Amino acid sequence: MGESEEDIALKIIIIGMVVIFLLSLSVIIFFILYQRRLLAQQKEHQKVESDYQKELLKTSILSQENERNRIAKELHDDVGAMLTTTKLYFGQITPQLPAEELKSITKKASGFMDDMIQSVRNISQDLRPVVLEKLGLIEAIDSLAQTINDSGNITIDFKNNSRKTIVKSKELNIYRIIQELITNTIKHAEASAITIELENENEGLVILYNDNGKGIDYQNLSLKKGLGLKNIESRISVLSGSIHFLEETSGMKVKIICP
Repeated sequence: MGESEEDIALKIIIIGMVVIFLLSLSVIIFFILYQRRLLAQQKEHQKVESDYQKELLKTSILSQENERNRIAKELHDDVGAMLTTTKLYFGQITPQLPAEELKSITKKASGFMDDMIQSVRNISQDLRPVVLEKLGLIEAIDSLAQTINDSGNITIDFKNNSRKTIVKSKELNIYRIIQELITNTIKHAEASAITIELENENEGLVILYNDNGKGIDYQNLSLKKGLGLKNIESRISVLSGSIHFLEETSGMKVKIICP
């Protein structure tokens, strides 16, 4: 005996409901798995970002420690030694000392005092360039470029096309970034020319840095960053900026964006 139309309709409804249930279950399972995968990716990105920030912090601390050690060494070796020598000269001064010897000792002690004053000025200049403090970032970069050009070993062409005023609190970090880039070029690139351009992109400052040296290995750049590049990234991070290495057939080209 054949099934009635009501039985067939009921079976179709049941099958349809089962199919709908299975499809709904599949969608729910897919959504859950997708969410888990998305969460895992977010955690991985957060870990990478956290590791990157830790690396930048470590680099910043190491750079500060190196700077402190360098200053301590200069104070000990230069200023400390000159103070000790000056003290010895002053120790020779007595009421019975002939006028000629007194004049000679005073002259030598005065010379050491002048040298100490110059050494302290040099250390102070390294900590914060006087021209940066008095005249601002553009003049400081121009002065740095001129000093290096005068050495005759490498030429720097600096152009300022920026129309926006740079916040005073950001000037030192920007100056140090450019200084570090120049130092890296001189130490490692075997270049003869550097170009530096400042311009505006939207409301931000863009630094375009280019040298004609032997270039860098872009494919393994993340694995071969030295302290110099890490220090640059650390300073850029403080500025909430970004750095982009633009591939060139020769030399190195860097674009830095500071909001």
